[in-house]
Amino acid sequence: MENKRRRKKKKSGCLTGVIVAIAAIALFCVLLFTTNWFNGLKFKVLSLFYPQTYSEEVQASAKEFSVDENLIYAVIYTESGFRADAESGAGAVGLMQLMPETFTWLQERLDGEVVYSEDALKTPSVNIRYGTYFLSYLLEQYSDVPTALAAYNAGTTNVDRWLSDSAYSSDGKTLDDIPYDETRNYVKKVTDVRKKYENIYGG
Repeated sequence: MENKRRRKKKKSGCLTGVIVAIAAIALFCVLLFTTNWFNGLKFKVLSLFYPQTYSEEVQASAKEFSVDENLIYAVIYTESGFRADAESGAGAVGLMQLMPETFTWLQERLDGEVVYSEDALKTPSVNIRYGTYFLSYLLEQYSDVPTALAAYNAGTTNVDRWLSDSAYSSDGKTLDDIPYDETRNYVKKVTDVRKKYENIYGG
């Protein structure tokens, strides 16, 4: 009789263990599915707000000039909101908002001659290529991303003047402060958006 009770108790314990194991596996599957579903949804939502539009053009230019893709996307996002036909009041054109005279200078520097007319600035592949080349030039010249971005927005003449002023630069190489509100806000926005792209798509 005692043996029967022990066997019954043992079977009951085994059954309970199996049920607990199944419940644990089921809970794990639910959590895994829910987490993956949530992460997938989160990615889709964030990618709508921070798209990788013109990805082929960005990838090609990033590779050609060794510039981080996320930085290129951040500049496009900030400059034009991915509108290829964008024009500023100052005359900057296209996705990366290049000034026509800067575009001419970039062509002469990169190609040795002027290949495109001003209208080509509204062509995504052209605008992104020369805009990225301009970024690479500024990054090489200043070796500091925020300083290069300040030059992209305010021009090298202004940035060189700020770097030579101890009120704005303590080492003559990087900017501790930017006197122009527009440029200061621009650098912050591009930096913040770049981090968003890194978080969403990876570094």
